[in-house]
Amino acid sequence: MLIQQNCVAPLRGETPDSDTLYHIHVDNILHRLRYPRFLLHTRECMGETHEALLEGLLEHGRLRARALFERAESSRGADEKETNAEKAFEELVEGRFVERVPVGFGDVHAGQSADEDEDLMDREDREDDRSDGSPPPSRSASAAKRRRRSSGGGRDVSARLEASGDGFGEEDDLWRVNADEFNRRFRHVACAALVREKVDDAAGHLLLAMLELSRAHEAKVNEERSTPVSEAEIVRKVLAENADFGVDRAKSTLEKMANDTSELISCVGDAHGGPNYCVNMRRIIDLIRMKEIEAVVRERFGGPACRIFRLLIMKRNLEQKQIAEMAMIPVKDTRELLYKLLKAEYVQIQEVARTSDHAPSRTFYLWRVDLLRVVEHVGRELYRATSNLRARLIHELSQERETLQLLERAQDTSTVPLTTGQRQNLARMRTVATSLESSLLRLDELVCFFAVW
Repeated sequence: MLIQQNCVAPLRGETPDSDTLYHIHVDNILHRLRYPRFLLHTRECMGETHEALLEGLLEHGRLRARALFERAESSRGADEKETNAEKAFEELVEGRFVERVPVGFGDVHAGQSADEDEDLMDREDREDDRSDGSPPPSRSASAAKRRRRSSGGGRDVSARLEASGDGFGEEDDLWRVNADEFNRRFRHVACAALVREKVDDAAGHLLLAMLELSRAHEAKVNEERSTPVSEAEIVRKVLAENADFGVDRAKSTLEKMANDTSELISCVGDAHGGPNYCVNMRRIIDLIRMKEIEAVVRERFGGPACRIFRLLIMKRNLEQKQIAEMAMIPVKDTRELLYKLLKAEYVQIQEVARTSDHAPSRTFYLWRVDLLRVVEHVGRELYRATSNLRARLIHELSQERETLQLLERAQDTSTVPLTTGQRQNLARMRTVATSLESSLLRLDELVCFFAVW
């Protein structure tokens, strides 16, 4: 069941006699917390039929296309329902929301990274486990299958649908949700939101258009820079979405962003008489992280502590007296804040001894911020907070388990005989659950940024 849900993958040993080992896909497990956002994004961007298909994959882990079509909207006629489902499935694959499960997914040599799914496609000349006892495919057949797979998931779906009639039988490929594509799109929206905040609405709109144009060329979810896009392509796309934007406004906004000291985008040369631009996604994600970390420091330790943190980010290594003078905070208060930040792992201290005996009177104590360590620390805190919130939510729901089961069994909840105390408890639980679930969604948005690199 764990393999079916893409949570665990078997690892083949180096020899046929080796024991089978199992690898945990931690990322796939953590992505389960994001399923509601996946469904909501699919419904808003594509439609209810697409959402129903995606929900089937999220529920079952992996399915054949024919099984997904059976979950299409029951309110339509059978022929119309199937046609709509096939079209919706094709659009999901073309949008990379859904991908094939690589043949032998997880069946790799022990010690090899099981996260590198693309590498598995290059190993399809091994023996397949066939339930019908048929022989494994030849090397030439395996190579042909690899070429078909490497041509892209969405480009041949339409042809297969038209050529195969019912097309998706028991022999067909298994499909799964491509969580990386959702994470990529969430990241793009967040990048555009930051640019909109730092520059203006026009800049945010242009940046999102650039990311949409280059999205299909992103091989990894954590690309540092987008593929270069020509100015003409950007202007054409923006005008197609909003004719009132104007060519001159689009070009001037691009130049403004390229010259901004934040290095949000870069001009990477000219082509066909016009400049090309790429988005510095790593830089924008770093800015988002800094904004969130500073917010956490300010919330937990106050404004003066946040001022000290920013100062150390800019100046790198400073002594306590220097920090107090530059931040304009009394030395005593500076000392207290620095040790609070040190205890919480937001700053580090380094000893620089002038003599070999490391005597305190002859030693410099330099304070600094190791941003990478802080990012990792905040990421751990976010996961810990998520775990605590989920535990609290489960506890709240368990308190009214019997009442909830009674409501689930009832066809008409308005006629269920509940006591006044039960109704009050349900109202309280609904309020608490709504608050906890909202907090979980907010935490998940932050986890996206602190788990990208």
